[in-house]
Formats: sequence, structure tokens, C-alpha cells
Amino acid sequence: MEKYELPLVIFTVLSQMSVGMTLILTLRTLRGQLASKRLYWLVSGLVLAAASVAAVLHLAHPDRAYNALINLEHAWLSREILGATLYGAAVGVTFLAKGHKVPAVLASILGIALVAVQGMTYAAPAMVAIANGLTMLLFFITVWVLGCAAIPLLNLTPAVAALRQGIVVCLAVLIAAPIIWLSGGTIMQMTAHAWISSPLYLASLVCLAVAFVLSRHGERSAKALFILLFVGVFLSRLTFFGDTVSTIVNIGHLY
Repeated sequence: MEKYELPLVIFTVLSQMSVGMTLILTLRTLRGQLASKRLYWLVSGLVLAAASVAAVLHLAHPDRAYNALINLEHAWLSREILGATLYGAAVGVTFLAKGHKVPAVLASILGIALVAVQGMTYAAPAMVAIANGLTMLLFFITVWVLGCAAIPLLNLTPAVAALRQGIVVCLAVLIAAPIIWLSGGTIMQMTAHAWISSPLYLASLVCLAVAFVLSRHGERSAKALFILLFVGVFLSRLTFFGDTVSTIVNIGHLY
């Protein structure tokens, strides 16, 4: 599983799910639809904490993780670590403030910034198929889908319409991307074929499609729906990291 960068998959998926939960909690707080409970913010913080553990395990020397912050001026990775730290701190403050509007809004803003920075961090120039806005788009779709899917697990009213719309957008983007790549250069075409022939990619589409059908039942199938969507997004992220072809693949060989 090394080529699939499992720690990065866990980190990005869980951190983006946390941001999605935070955005929905903040929106409902501003609308006066959410009671002041620390539990909601605790769960969002714990999801981010689990993501952070995975991120640290990805480092060659976890005991020197602080060194990741020394190149903020030039490295998106350093900015990502800073963004995750600031977002986590904001969620912690919101937890202590029992979901007060001001820290909740701040947490949401920092969460959006974190995902935007992640979109830049993993749009590697060598991965020409995803070295563009697609990476950020997929990450924000994850925020949308998993945030909506997780909310009912907190015994809150499900956002069924928003969730179904998010699933449709996710499916559309995942299907359209390889088709578009087929009309691109050599590396893009190789990436398209790698994705289309990947069991992980195909399984992710199946999970998302089944979840869309199941979402018609709303709250009655909340747990099963969350599992399907989490697995679907997780598999698509494994495909993203493991089956996207880099320009280094043909170094020393003719195309």
C-alpha cells in the first residue's frame, strides 16, 4: 500500500470531513438552529486529531515534526501544517466557548483556508493530470459530501438535499476527469487508463452510486450512508494518490 500514500489519504480525508462538519455546525449556529453543546465541536476536533496522527506517521522523523514549519515562505507543505494547526486551535477554542458564533466562524474560515492550501500542496507539477484546479475541487467536494454525511451521526437533522447534490457532483467529477484526460498528452492518457482500470476507482463509483440511491431514505439509513460514502471517498483518494501517473515514470525511456 506504500504507493497509495495511506497516511496522506487518511489525513486529507479526515481533515476535510472535520472541516465539512465545522462548516455545517457554524451555519446552523448562525441560523439559531443549533444548541450550544460542546459535544459537536469535540467530535470535529477528534476527527482532526486522528487525521493529524496519520500526518505525523507519514514523516520520516515524527519527533522532528516541528521542522515542517521552517519553510513557510516557499513550501505549501509547511503552510498546510500551519493551516491544520491554526484550524485545530480554532476548533478547540470553539469547543471551550460552547459553540459561540465568533470562534465558530473563525474555525470555518481557517478550515476553508486549510483545504485550499491542501489543494495547492497535492497538485504536484509532476502529476500533470491533477496539477490544476481538479485537486482542490475534489478536496472541497469531500468537505461537502462527508460533512453532510457525518452530521446525522451527531443526532442532528440531516441535510439530505445538500448531500444528494454533493454525491451527484462527486460522481460527475470522478467520471469526467479520466474522460477529459484521454484527450490530453501522454501522461494524462496514462493516468486516465490507470484510473479506469483501477478496482479502487471502480469500487468508489459503485459505493457513491449506491449511497445516492440509499440517500432517498434520509435519516433512517444515516449510518449505512455514512459508511458507504466514507469508503467511496477513501477509495477514490487512494486512486488519486496511487494511480495518478507522474512525469518521472518514463525517465530514461522513450514515450
